[in-house]
Amino acid sequence: YSGVEEIEIEDSSIIDEFYQSDKIEVSKVDEELHQNQFVVLRSGNQSAIGVFYDGFIRQPVNKISRVIGISPRNKEQKFALDLLTRDDVQMVTMTGLAGSGKTFLTLMAGLSGLQDKKYDRIVITRSLQTVGKEIGFLPGDIDDKMSPWLSPILDNFRQAFKDVTYFEAMRQKGQIEVSPLAFIRGRTFNNTFLIVDEAQNSTIHELKTIITRIGENSKIVLLGDIEQIDTPYLDSLSNGLTITIEKFKNERIAGHITLTKGERSELATLASRLL
Repeated sequence: YSGVEEIEIEDSSIIDEFYQSDKIEVSKVDEELHQNQFVVLRSGNQSAIGVFYDGFIRQPVNKISRVIGISPRNKEQKFALDLLTRDDVQMVTMTGLAGSGKTFLTLMAGLSGLQDKKYDRIVITRSLQTVGKEIGFLPGDIDDKMSPWLSPILDNFRQAFKDVTYFEAMRQKGQIEVSPLAFIRGRTFNNTFLIVDEAQNSTIHELKTIITRIGENSKIVLLGDIEQIDTPYLDSLSNGLTITIEKFKNERIAGHITLTKGERSELATLASRLL
């Protein structure tokens, strides 16, 4: 389930109506859609993009704060920002090839939510699964041990703000917290934007544990590339992220999008497809 459906329609006036009123009844396209599924409407040389919920196909929204100042580079990223910034969607699942912008867009949406006072903090967690052989125990306290796993987050802050001082300041104030997945049980996350990175390395039991921690006024985002799984005995169909996407695909408060275009570099995109 990619979260997107392309629909050919014969009557181009439906697309004109969509642009004029920002929504159309789903009955006009004669297609059965899942809640929060995105659509690409085509009629001849006309096209439009929308998202379906509550009986209507509507224009996607982008409520990223002007302070953050980012814009989507393709339609899938536009779909992702719709899910990430809508208050009525409490859980977002996002998959896609390496370098498609999953972590970057999610972090920027979380920071936008902090700026707009929708959330009190961003919590980032992930399964501590290495690529290749284990390197043994890491020295220091919990912050020291989590340092290697913070590198992808720091890279995204460098890309957005050119340095990491903003990230360090937010950690000092408690606005950003990094926690291992193993320490999640028993916690409750209220007023929190919770990011589960590399979720494809988690079992469905682990993801159920963390999703059931979500409290009031919070959003959880599960990110991963189901073609890059490092956990033994899990594959692209049996990992927790794939199962969660399938189970929640018709729930009103959840949405999914697959990012198909790499934005990191031409080489990274080519390697994702060839290797």
